[in-house]
Amino acid sequence: MTETAIILIDCGYFDKINQYVQNTLGKKVSFEKLSKKITEGRTHIRTKIYHAPPYQSANPTEDEKEKYKRSQEFFKTINRIPRHQFVMVGRVKPIPVHCPKCKQDYMEPKQKGVDVAIALDLVKMALKKTVDLFILISGDEDLSDAVEMAQEGSCNVIIYYCYDPDFKMFCSQKLRDTASDRMQMDLQFLEDCTM
Repeated sequence: MTETAIILIDCGYFDKINQYVQNTLGKKVSFEKLSKKITEGRTHIRTKIYHAPPYQSANPTEDEKEKYKRSQEFFKTINRIPRHQFVMVGRVKPIPVHCPKCKQDYMEPKQKGVDVAIALDLVKMALKKTVDLFILISGDEDLSDAVEMAQEGSCNVIIYYCYDPDFKMFCSQKLRDTASDRMQMDLQFLEDCTM
């Protein structure tokens, strides 16, 4: 019997990967192709993609409304892919950032609560022994404890991540060390998953 697997994707991290691939190769990564490549030789049960809705102020601007509308359409397309599920969780909060190059302050959107939702789902499914293997696409150190708990429940967790310091693509060392295994997705790997 083949090993069963569920993929959990932190879409904030995936967005960075996709931007990296677009800037480097001029292509976009396909969720469906990525899932097929990662689960090759295994039974792919589901891919769950976690993302917060786009930021909207108390009185949304036309631009904010349009971004929200486009995101809803995008999220629906994910749910039409066989064995793929979009999970809208958390919120986006603007965080003040200072640019050392231009010396300007600006607000950068930051997801909040997505890692908690992934951690809860991972531990809940591991305790129920839903599958043999969880594949986590994230670089967030905050998920390390959930990965450890899932493995205590006799499930393996593999971290798939990108690393390119020039593009500020990283993955927490603690998260990688905690996982059963880890797989760096280099440009060749990602190119095989493009549309």
